[in-house]
Amino acid sequence: MRNTIYRQIVFCIDAYRTWIEVADANLYKEHVISRSGRTDHLVSRTLVLRTYKAHGAYDKGTAWTIPEHELDKALAAYRKQNGTFKSRIKKGANYITAEDAENIIRLATYGVIRLELVVRPVYIPSKPYYL
Repeated sequence: MRNTIYRQIVFCIDAYRTWIEVADANLYKEHVISRSGRTDHLVSRTLVLRTYKAHGAYDKGTAWTIPEHELDKALAAYRKQNGTFKSRIKKGANYITAEDAENIIRLATYGVIRLELVVRPVYIPSKPYYL
């Protein structure tokens, strides 16, 4: 996964979080994966998400680690599912939206984590406040 895409996903989770936060985006961890009937050890970047308040069945402090190769698979699957995302991602990583980040995380965790990100509107007053 390109670093710019990874960082934009992390930014969206941090900026629009409601109950879960990015605990660590720079962790490198060893993972065991199965390839062609054999197991391999792989060191990869790992995204760590943690609840900062209780939500549903999850207590405060519950943490999940998501290996980068799972995020890669989710990104590829989401690219196939969503044609508009496919065209936006070709333009650059900064076109990833909060909804895209939420769907990628949901696919990478096999539906376990639903971020419920909220994009708050920017308030622009119709006239200057000092008048």
